[in-house]
Amino acid sequence: MITFAVERTCDMKGREMTRMRFRNVSLAAVASLTLLAAVQCVWAWRIYRDAVDAFRNRVESAAYKSVYESIRTDPFGTEPSGDLKVDLDDFGLYFTANMLETGTLQPYCAEVVDRTDGGRVVMRRGDAAAIEHPAVSEIDLDDGERLALRVTVSVPVGEIWGRMWGVVVPSAAIVVLMCAVLVLLLRTMFRQKSLEEMRRDLTHNITHELKTPIAVAVAANDAMRNFPAGADPARRARYLDIVAAQLSQLSSMVEHILTVSVAEQEQMRLHVEPVALRPLLEQAAAKFSAVGKSVEFAFDVDEGLVVRGDRFHLSNLFSTLFDNAVKYSGESVHVGVRARRVQRGAGEAVEIAVEDDGIGIEPRALEHIFEKFYRVPSGDVQRTRGYGLGLYYARRVAERHGGSITARSRVGRGTVITVILPDDGKR
Repeated sequence: MITFAVERTCDMKGREMTRMRFRNVSLAAVASLTLLAAVQCVWAWRIYRDAVDAFRNRVESAAYKSVYESIRTDPFGTEPSGDLKVDLDDFGLYFTANMLETGTLQPYCAEVVDRTDGGRVVMRRGDAAAIEHPAVSEIDLDDGERLALRVTVSVPVGEIWGRMWGVVVPSAAIVVLMCAVLVLLLRTMFRQKSLEEMRRDLTHNITHELKTPIAVAVAANDAMRNFPAGADPARRARYLDIVAAQLSQLSSMVEHILTVSVAEQEQMRLHVEPVALRPLLEQAAAKFSAVGKSVEFAFDVDEGLVVRGDRFHLSNLFSTLFDNAVKYSGESVHVGVRARRVQRGAGEAVEIAVEDDGIGIEPRALEHIFEKFYRVPSGDVQRTRGYGLGLYYARRVAERHGGSITARSRVGRGTVITVILPDDGKR
């Protein structure tokens, strides 16, 4: 008991460290991806702002040039302001030509404003309110800075972003790729963490289950050594029976694990032959006639129903299903076994359903019961023995026969396992 407590404490500490490590790695990955996305967004925004600033500079340069060409004939501004002759139509001709030279012609509005009168618009050409994404430039028209020309031009936002696709798309692709890599990494880590926990649970289950028969066999052997061989034949026979039973249990455990190991191989060899289904099911059920519970099997299987498969593996498959039905039920167990021919694609198959009235399985666990090492969580105490390999082995056997296996269950109402196997093609 002390050893078990120490092992359990160490296991809990190990799991806590694993959870912390997994959480830290996940947080670091998410933070790195967030930082990368932020850097890409800031970089794209700065490129856009630089393009907008460059456009504004070209507009302002074209406006200055047009002003001196159409309004202020003296580029040094020595002409008196009172002699200014402002013609916005004339300015528009020069401005349009200058904008075309730079390749940035956009809708614009030109206004002459009087700064001494609160910015009153003296004359206007175009509608500034109708311009989207405006860029405004003001140019002095006289030396006294009384009159100014305000030019409002529409910034070609769509065109700028269109020219940036060569930059934005690769950046977005990198972010999306990194997101996909992160999701894959987290899924792999979750899967690895789950497999590690299940492997650890398997190791503990095997260790503790092997300890029990070994300890009992050792105790019985020590008891016999302490008694003369012929002193009490009845006691000696009882101890020998105990040792034989425990060795048989050990042999059964090892055989079960080795059987699953063989099933794990992709090229599992099958000795395929016609197999009469009802005798196979009855023989598998006969093993549970003395398990310390009241077990009743009800068969609804046609005597002439035959499948094609490996007799050994099919027997182990149904033994596994019956074993689970008995283990995860109360003291009085009723197991119903039904088999019938069904249509499957262009041909026929045989459907075998094993139904129990046991404790049932929660929906969130039901989708995982055929996974390797998986056991339905029951807290820190496993009330039933097992390694999480039985249903995984059953799925492998069914699939290797070209069939399938599914489950449906309701908590407190029982479970139904359905196996589909190929028909022998004969009636």
